[in-house]
Amino acid sequence: MWRMIFSLLLAFAAWGQTTHPILALGSPAPDFSLPGVDGKIHRLADYAASPVLVVVFTCNHCPIAQMYEQRIQQLETDYRHRGVVVVAIQPNDPKAIRIDELDSSDISDSLDEMKIRVEYKHLHYAYLYDGETQSVTRAYGPQATPHVFIFDKDRKLRYEGRMDNSYRKEMVNTLDARDAVDALLANREVPVKHTGVFGCSTKWQEKAASRTARKRSGRLKSSL
Repeated sequence: MWRMIFSLLLAFAAWGQTTHPILALGSPAPDFSLPGVDGKIHRLADYAASPVLVVVFTCNHCPIAQMYEQRIQQLETDYRHRGVVVVAIQPNDPKAIRIDELDSSDISDSLDEMKIRVEYKHLHYAYLYDGETQSVTRAYGPQATPHVFIFDKDRKLRYEGRMDNSYRKEMVNTLDARDAVDALLANREVPVKHTGVFGCSTKWQEKAASRTARKRSGRLKSSL
């Protein structure tokens, strides 16, 4: 069962979502002002002094994203003393998540549920909510959770893609996000600037709107 689920997740990531393009390499970091699980509003300008900014789009409910929670936390812990900032953003509209998509989690992706998740898993990185409008998510264009965007000191996008090459820790042999951070800290060119992502597809508001329209259409037909 799990093998089939992961195969489907990888397929979703491989297909991508052409209606929501990914931020182009070299682009400036899109601005954001989003609520975090700490009760504060976090803004891009808050991190202006950092030599490297890592933005990870991730969520609660996705089994692949869950496997990466501690890896994101370890990245933040390992590089914090070097001034690197790691910011996670939850991109999904909770209303667009189907019941069957919650079979790997007992909570969904609302801000209140994000607070539950970070307390339960002892996560300390900034975790922000964009499920209300998805305006920031549209600007960055994450195709799946997780999806990593790494910016240099001038806040130009220098790497975009996966954290590493496998959700199975024993099969990881390329640390793509860490390699990009190390290169930027050493003022070197990022060796690999783009990698494909894998995980659960971003749950866009259009999906929730489409489902609502189908339900209304079904109720209308049944009443005729």
